[in-house]
Amino acid sequence: MFLLLLLIPFSYSQVRLETIDVEAPGPLLQQVSTPVWHASEATMQESVQVQDVLQQAPGVVTTQAGGVGGQGAIFLRGSESRHTLVLTDGMRLNDPSNTDRNFDTAFQFSPFFQDVLLLQGPSPVLYGGDATSGVIELIPCRGHTLHESTLSLAAGSFDSVRGFGLLDWGGNDHQGTFGLMHLKTQGFSRLSRKRYGATESDGAESTQLMQASRHRWNTNLQTDLLLYGIVAQAQQDDTTVGDTNDHTNNQQGTIVQTTRGKFAAGDWWLKTGVVSHRRELHIASFGDPIYLGQTRDARAGVRIQSGPFETLAGLGGEQEWLSTDDFKANNDLGHVFALQRYLAGSWLFEVGARGEHHQRYGNFLVHELSAKHELTSELSWYAKQARGYKSPSLFHLYAPGFFGGNPGLTPEFNNSMELGVAWKREGEMSLVAFQQDFKNLIQYDTTDGYFNGGALRVRGTEATVLSPEHSWGQIKLSGSWFDYSHYDTAPLRRPPYLGSLLWLGQWGNWGTELGARWLGGRKDTSNHKMEAFEVLSGAIKFSPDEHQQWSLRAGNLTDREYEEVWGYTVAPINLALQWIGRY
Repeated sequence: MFLLLLLIPFSYSQVRLETIDVEAPGPLLQQVSTPVWHASEATMQESVQVQDVLQQAPGVVTTQAGGVGGQGAIFLRGSESRHTLVLTDGMRLNDPSNTDRNFDTAFQFSPFFQDVLLLQGPSPVLYGGDATSGVIELIPCRGHTLHESTLSLAAGSFDSVRGFGLLDWGGNDHQGTFGLMHLKTQGFSRLSRKRYGATESDGAESTQLMQASRHRWNTNLQTDLLLYGIVAQAQQDDTTVGDTNDHTNNQQGTIVQTTRGKFAAGDWWLKTGVVSHRRELHIASFGDPIYLGQTRDARAGVRIQSGPFETLAGLGGEQEWLSTDDFKANNDLGHVFALQRYLAGSWLFEVGARGEHHQRYGNFLVHELSAKHELTSELSWYAKQARGYKSPSLFHLYAPGFFGGNPGLTPEFNNSMELGVAWKREGEMSLVAFQQDFKNLIQYDTTDGYFNGGALRVRGTEATVLSPEHSWGQIKLSGSWFDYSHYDTAPLRRPPYLGSLLWLGQWGNWGTELGARWLGGRKDTSNHKMEAFEVLSGAIKFSPDEHQQWSLRAGNLTDREYEEVWGYTVAPINLALQWIGRY
């Protein structure tokens, strides 16, 4: 049912905020020398979930089990979702209570964030484990805009209603953003309705609160604070008729404090944080287990610039917990790292190493090497080699409440190489060739449970094009091609190619958006062929004045339903009407 909303004018008195700027490191992901893909604040506020934004990035496959609120995952360059590290304010969001310690996209909505940064390929020196195949960092809004408040209301297919509000506050030395969001949808089931004709609506409901602030104590010292809470519930797909009201309750809380300062010859930072996860499973055929996961982190670092040399160094400790009603386990991890850069004319050389001590697995040493050359002011190329690792999750080791835990598991490893070239003037173009060699991959079967032994080599090419802005609009285009070998079983959710196209047009108060995404066919573990398919979407936008924007969006115009169990999860036709007011 498509809902109509009565929109009420919404405004605050305007206060123009000055950007707080302390000469200290921002997100480490903005410090790397290799290319980092990013979105925009407008894109974040117009989208629902983080994975919607990332679908325009090269080499990214996203999946979701059902509609909004269903379990989701992100796969980078043919790797597993657990090989992707997701952060906010530098704090790990990967869930220790999750089977693979991966990041579940189900309830992570995008309007609270001004940008999302994506680094393809391992970054073991700065980030350690979990960053085996890439890093995603969500950058919170912190009172940085000229607009004092933002309100959005939206309604659409599957009885979905969404609303959020962002309020910027503060003055020159203390400023921040308070955000509130609520979403409710009756959704649809990926399997139950299609295969069994079930009548369950399989919906989701989520409420989220965020407070992100920045405080300048003097010209050389500032503190960033993030408080973020999620309370949500989602229906679960079933393997039978599906009318059993199976569902999950999810709660998540995040607290992060980062103090940055400039002292003597260095830029220093100190970060502490806690992320807690609580998942209540209510499944008729299984029971009502409760899984609690928590990550605690404390670290310090420094950046020192001396002539052509720049050093990034740091140390820290992390602890993760997994517990149920009758089970509790934890891992402790300590690390120290150093990354040395040398700038020689148009050349930039980088070498780094990270030593980690794992409570269970002892000591690890990982590294990365890179070189970048500016051929002209518009053309550059780079090369990078890195070795990363990921230790088994606590669920892999013990599988509380399930069959298959294996305390004898050992870490996975990835040796990666890539070579890229980029051109930038009014438009942008890039081409990257890469290879990833995974060893000791963790696999699962119903006989042995979790075990080591899997291997996979992924070779690929990524290309991106961003056209200059013209009267007819702007085009963003990306394509990725993959070749898989050395694997013991056929890789899942790994297409041989994928591509995306986004066309943005603006004519006075009107704007248009047309998107397309292609995914290549593949075979599953039973050698069943799944055909290639495309996803088309579009939007019409109207801005009656500088403070408002209306948009009507249509998702998946080709009406391709969700694929079966191991499909790429593409939504059927859906419509959404959204209003955003900025005052």
